[in-house]
Amino acid sequence: MVGSYKEFEFTDGERISRLSLWGNGAGTRSGGIRFFTTRDRQFFHHMTSWPLKQEYAIEVASGLCVGLRGRAGADIDALGLTFLLPISHARLTNVRYPTLQLEAASIHPFNIHEFYDENLSYSLPKEWTNTGSYTKTESASWSLTTGIEYHATVGVSAGIPKIAEVSGEFGWQVGVSGTYETTWEESETYGWSRGGVIPPRTWLSFIVTTRRGNLFVPYEGTMEIVLSTGTRFSYALKGQYAGVAYTRVETRTEEGSVDAAFREGSTNILRSNVVGTKRSYGSIDSNIEVVTSRRRSTDHAAPHRLLLQHNGADDGNIADINELHLDPN
Repeated sequence: MVGSYKEFEFTDGERISRLSLWGNGAGTRSGGIRFFTTRDRQFFHHMTSWPLKQEYAIEVASGLCVGLRGRAGADIDALGLTFLLPISHARLTNVRYPTLQLEAASIHPFNIHEFYDENLSYSLPKEWTNTGSYTKTESASWSLTTGIEYHATVGVSAGIPKIAEVSGEFGWQVGVSGTYETTWEESETYGWSRGGVIPPRTWLSFIVTTRRGNLFVPYEGTMEIVLSTGTRFSYALKGQYAGVAYTRVETRTEEGSVDAAFREGSTNILRSNVVGTKRSYGSIDSNIEVVTSRRRSTDHAAPHRLLLQHNGADDGNIADINELHLDPN
């Protein structure tokens, strides 16, 4: 007569916490098995023709069942489980990133901060200052499978991919090997305080920049397991690496002539110094050009008079002329 059937499926990270086995009382067959798990679940299956007799509590060590042993024909004659000894520690070593050199496109420049000022005076210099800070956070993580390493505290001995510049091109290079947890993060704050004097009729731009790379690539390595007895064994492991890296933070200052910008029709210098206008446009667009620029008196402290010509969008004829008063300082 065929007995009933039961099945148990372990979830990721679930281990056996307690195990009992029974014989049939006559020393000829396996009588039953019962275990509890670290997820508060249990499995219990046994013979039904005879009542259970002597229960044998089994040492489960680490709780990781790595095999079954026994004999069977029409019935289960003998049954035993093999457990891994407690794991002392595990370490991922010999880490390689096979596709790292193909990931240069994941590195992008970006501006952390931009500061703009201008001196519209004809004779007086103008001081400028700019202070700020930026915190960049680099990170690295190595994914693990649901194998033995899933049940242990795993360290990583590896180099972390860093952004490097070679002959003016930016790409990825593996840094010096270090020891990390499977998830690593480090923050660094960069501060700046810059200032100086803007000469008359000069604009100034101060820019803080860096480059950032977001990396997601496969890795290959060796997982080394050390048991409580000191016994070691290892096996090949593959997974995914994810990381964020930065280049150093850089600053640069650019200057130019306000008058040259006027002659080129630049409207950038008008953005912070307009104090009055006869007519307000939503924005100074490409249809407006500088016609002439002059003062109302010989006094350099007097407001600067700037005439703008607005070209009609449809026929190119002059639609009107408008006047802006600019603070010279």
